[in-house]
Amino acid sequence: MKSPRTTRAWIVALAFGLSSCAWAQDSLGDVARKTRKEHSATDHVVAKQVTNEEEDGPDAGGVWRVRLCVQTPCYELSVTLPKSPKWNRDAEQPRPVVIPLAGHHEDPSHAIRIYAAEALPRVYTFDGGTRVFLQGWFARPEYFGQAARIGLRKNVLLDSGSATIAQFTVNSDLIKYRGVSVVAVTSYGDHGFACVFPDEDSKDAASTCDAIVASAKTQTIQPAMQTMYPYYPNPPTYYPRYDPPDPPEDDDPQ
Repeated sequence: MKSPRTTRAWIVALAFGLSSCAWAQDSLGDVARKTRKEHSATDHVVAKQVTNEEEDGPDAGGVWRVRLCVQTPCYELSVTLPKSPKWNRDAEQPRPVVIPLAGHHEDPSHAIRIYAAEALPRVYTFDGGTRVFLQGWFARPEYFGQAARIGLRKNVLLDSGSATIAQFTVNSDLIKYRGVSVVAVTSYGDHGFACVFPDEDSKDAASTCDAIVASAKTQTIQPAMQTMYPYYPNPPTYYPRYDPPDPPEDDDPQ
């Protein structure tokens, strides 16, 4: 049978061990919570940086450029967005630029959307690139799920090439849309922009889309020319001529 002193010592040791385990668990819990918090903050910063990357969108001045650069020279088409009202870039593909209409800033269904087509396959017809964009691409689910009906079309000459401007309508399940597009033709393929708005907002939106398409410019980007320096050949090395001496004359006739 254990003595009372031994029993008290055993109880004290057991209590100390339990409190140590509890303290260790609390410490590990604090470390885990701190680690999760740090990781969460880091992940938020990384996600924010990725979300804010706008290398392929409009610049700070509202100029939106698309390029075709299969081989040199490269071709560029650009449009300029209005400074007011404020526009923003949609986060989901195909990532159109969205311009809210006056009085409808909280209603995304009443807005102008500008879509960019960076690389349309070359179709050798009058409006081949326009048809691929407005009918082929617009029929995809990420766009409207319906091909556009193309109306008035005209060829125009831009700064360094030709383009097609077209008016069109899109009948989706709930909303009817109208719009205008500009598609530039290059040797490698076509590229362009399409400005779309709800039909019921035509009075407020049509002039904005017309101005965006009217601002279209094309540019041919040539590669930087390599500086050519004149070639100076090394002068030839001249060696002194060596003529061996004549043999001595023999005076003896024999």
